[in-house]
Amino acid sequence: MTGWIAVQRNVEIHYDLENYPLQIRTDSEVGSYEDVRVWFYNAQGYNAGGLSLFSSPPQYLLSWCSTYQTNFPTYLPPETDKVWTLTLTRTSDIPRLVIHCNDNEVLDVTMSDTTCSTSYWRKYWSRNVKKIVFAYGTASVYYRGEPCSAGTYRSTDQTSCVPCEEGTVSTETGATFCTSCDLGKEANSDRNQCVECGDGTYRDSSVTSCTSCTAGTVSNEDRTKCERLCPGLSVDKAEVSPSGDVRENAVVTVTCLKPKHYVLFGGKEATCQSTGWRPKLECRKCGKVL
Repeated sequence: MTGWIAVQRNVEIHYDLENYPLQIRTDSEVGSYEDVRVWFYNAQGYNAGGLSLFSSPPQYLLSWCSTYQTNFPTYLPPETDKVWTLTLTRTSDIPRLVIHCNDNEVLDVTMSDTTCSTSYWRKYWSRNVKKIVFAYGTASVYYRGEPCSAGTYRSTDQTSCVPCEEGTVSTETGATFCTSCDLGKEANSDRNQCVECGDGTYRDSSVTSCTSCTAGTVSNEDRTKCERLCPGLSVDKAEVSPSGDVRENAVVTVTCLKPKHYVLFGGKEATCQSTGWRPKLECRKCGKVL
């Protein structure tokens, strides 16, 4: 029964019925006197209608619309295992409930003073359904939940969508689990996409989000680790230009703090000019500032 969730009685379930038809699975035999009762509520928790299904005989009752159990206008499929699909739509704020049983349409009701035996339908069924509660029915019932949006998931033993944990994402609607981002990437704030770590940050297997490199190191190209600046490079008398990554085999720019100081890169001396800049010194064999 992949995707089916066992009903817990009197537990509030967030469900946008007007965007996602609700499927209910029963295995009650005719004459068993088992029933299914599901109440609808709006986002504020106010009653927004409801439905009861009875097996002896097969009947239905629409809360705040009908006051008595009513026979279905058509025969139900003979199978014991039944999947009921409830579809609620509105036209000019008038609700319409369509019920299918094993893919056969068995009820199509547009609420009105003619189809309902009480005028209360105008008050209760006018509210948008955002929550459902399976009440004290006796039938063994399962349901299929509203698909979870990207960034959340719902496993088979959960009744509500759960945000993905830190460092994980779900990129599609209806996910039953979240996946970890590749090294060098982290989950965005909505946890529906992995994004690359920025300059000066990294992510390896020991962390779940991008972490800043420590002083004297820079992130490598795939952002999976930080690398040291040229070993032995001191900044006592020179500073690395912000535009240059000082790694082995990198082309860098050095700013001298005082004219006439000189630097040693690759065994070659380069005297600082009075202008303060000496561009594109090659750090082939990492050197040091003298």
